[in-house]
Amino acid sequence: MGDDGAEGGVGVGAGRPATAAADPATAIGALGAALSDANQDVRKAVVLALTPWASDAEAAAGLRAATGDPDADVRAYARRAVHDLTRS
Repeated sequence: MGDDGAEGGVGVGAGRPATAAADPATAIGALGAALSDANQDVRKAVVLALTPWASDAEAAAGLRAATGDPDADVRAYARRAVHDLTRS
């Protein structure tokens, strides 16, 4: 077996989410594009990943757009993020 970074905590971003090592602008742009993925679980994960950056204009726009998602879970997570943003 080769070292793919999945074992032993070595490799790129070992032990951290992929977005932790990325430049926020790059990560937010890529995540925003994934909001249109056909899989609702992907869209839900994107909303959760964008939530810490909700104060960023691009992330906030994506979260607001996700409040109209066809999936109820995606909408709920997005509404929560937008609600929390408006309270801060």
